[in-house]
Amino acid sequence: MKQMLLALSLVVLAACLFTGCGKSDEMKKIEAALNTEVMDKHDVIMKLVPELDGLTSRISAVMATHDSLVKKYPALTTGHTAGDLVAAQEKITAAKAAMDAWMRAFRPYDPDAKHDAVIAGLNVQKDELVAMEKQFAEARQAATAAITAHETASSDLIARTAKKKH
Repeated sequence: MKQMLLALSLVVLAACLFTGCGKSDEMKKIEAALNTEVMDKHDVIMKLVPELDGLTSRISAVMATHDSLVKKYPALTTGHTAGDLVAAQEKITAAKAAMDAWMRAFRPYDPDAKHDAVIAGLNVQKDELVAMEKQFAEARQAATAAITAHETASSDLIARTAKKKH
């Protein structure tokens, strides 16, 4: 009888230990959903990289035009600097560097890791990506505004100088 009680106790204890190990289906669903959210956010940001590359090219072209006009018409371009173009390019560079740093530090979702650690890690990744998405948007806005301002100023200057020649 004593042996039977001991065996039964061991079976119950083993059952408790085995059911206590591992994650519930609900935990796995939460982790998978959060991982999907992180990966989707990453994909959205990665699709913005070519746009920032295009803006970098446009900034270079606008900068070249600006420099040419400043050299050709120093009196008419006094006070018109390229600081906004430089600042916009720096924002683009910083945004892309943030993405590169995130990618280097990225660790794929490990479904075998402890639930709390997985959730904490995925939430950190999500927060970093949300901040990065904002950084990309600010860089895009700064570049677009600077490019537009310089293209308008260049057009106006060229129009003024054309009128003077006639």
